[in-house]
Amino acid sequence: MFQKKTLIAIFSFVYISFNSQEKTNILWLVCEDQSLFFSSYFDSIAKTPNLDELASIGIVYDNFFAVSPVCSPSRSSIATGMYPTTIGTQHMRAYKKNKGSINSKTNLPIYSAVPKRKVQFFTEILRANGYYCSNNSKEDYNMEMSPLAWDESNKNAHWRKRAKNQPFFSVFNFNITHESRIWKNHEKHSEEDINKIILPPFFPKNHTIKNDFVTNYKNIEKLDEQVGEIIEQLKEDGLYDKTIIFFYSDHGGPFPRYKRSIYDSGLKCPLIIKWTEPKIKPRNDQMISFIDLAPTILELTKSQTIHKMEGVSFYNQNNRDYIFAATDRFDEFTDKRRCVRNNEFKLIINWDTKSSAMKPVSYRKNMKTMRILDSLNDLKKNTNSMENWYKNTKPKYELYDIVNDPYELNNLSSNKDYDNVFNELKKKLNDWIDDSDYGNITEPKMIEEMWPSGEKPDLKDPKIIKTERGFKIISNNENSSLGWRDSPNENWQVYLKEEIIYPKNNFEIIEFSPGYGSKKSLFKI
Repeated sequence: MFQKKTLIAIFSFVYISFNSQEKTNILWLVCEDQSLFFSSYFDSIAKTPNLDELASIGIVYDNFFAVSPVCSPSRSSIATGMYPTTIGTQHMRAYKKNKGSINSKTNLPIYSAVPKRKVQFFTEILRANGYYCSNNSKEDYNMEMSPLAWDESNKNAHWRKRAKNQPFFSVFNFNITHESRIWKNHEKHSEEDINKIILPPFFPKNHTIKNDFVTNYKNIEKLDEQVGEIIEQLKEDGLYDKTIIFFYSDHGGPFPRYKRSIYDSGLKCPLIIKWTEPKIKPRNDQMISFIDLAPTILELTKSQTIHKMEGVSFYNQNNRDYIFAATDRFDEFTDKRRCVRNNEFKLIINWDTKSSAMKPVSYRKNMKTMRILDSLNDLKKNTNSMENWYKNTKPKYELYDIVNDPYELNNLSSNKDYDNVFNELKKKLNDWIDDSDYGNITEPKMIEEMWPSGEKPDLKDPKIIKTERGFKIISNNENSSLGWRDSPNENWQVYLKEEIIYPKNNFEIIEFSPGYGSKKSLFKI
């Protein structure tokens, strides 16, 4: 009780302090494919002085979870504040820009998800509220990106291109820790470095696997240098004390049974936030989901939206009671799994019980660790947990005591002593699934529902109303965003409902809706 009251007091102080100030800047530093391999999480192998400094003056969040253990679905949840299973973005590599109409690995059409509910990229809302939004530079949302979401999105995007004194929301994505960099940056490391590695208990003790782990730690050190460069630029501009800085990963670690895994190794991520206010408590144990990032940023920036998100702001909020996550298709393999987690236990439901939890995704076989595990499995020399991972069957349910079994090795689902826990979590999970899970139907049926006859839906033209002072734009489409500009050389301005605009001459209008894409039109005055 004391802890909960303390948390409330802390966040009340921060909330009052923040809301007495002008709009603040937000900087996101986003790495890829990393679990808690950082000294702020008591893993001291990688030397990360810049991230350590950030943690020393910020808050380290101990319970931050992705909604999917792979990048594109996760990013869609970050961008919208919605679960991928709600908006139809749960299948990895569904949407590809400037590619053919058929996914060669699945033989399914390349499509952009059409959500069942009203959805908006949260940076559209930030821009409508006066923020300069830049993304450097990854866009990977499993659906077409809104042209209204960013002032700029490319490898040169930077807050420095904003108008003078304009508040900014800037994202920098760091690819150096991506799964692919394990094999692209492969080298034989020293025995001294290899001997420092203590592998998780589900991995066999193997020299090559340890070498891959060393490579990952070396990549983290390079990440830290890149993070330091961005922070130094912020200091040079005199903005460091006026900017809230987030550091996090897009999902769990790059290794087998981490990435693409619904266990905590694939879902639990680092999150460090440097607030503009003085630090009161160095660590925070709130349970936070990726869907909570967007509403939190909207609260921090005092940006209003009429669209209800599934996420909730964790700024000045009590703990979540439950975390939900899902897996579906990874490249060429589908494995529908759903999970719910509280502070003590996790329940997983497996739909396909007649297949292995290990999916032989071709991309992952580039990693030496994966090839070692394959060969050991062929020789029947794997660990028991790895043997279970390779089994051609899965149990319908998996229940884990997270506190005493953090690696999720001992399935308690058939243990009668845990019936109450099992039933509670099962009900919560089924309620979540029944609410809006697109995974209740197969991907081909989902595509047919979204794009009848395989055709991308069309947007209707908006209506333009001339007033005494200017013009109003009225959409004839549901779930869409509007923008306008005076010239093709200008950025799109987000149009607010009932807003009167004052174009200088003939002006362009753009309308965007998830799954439908965007449609431009020219209005002549």
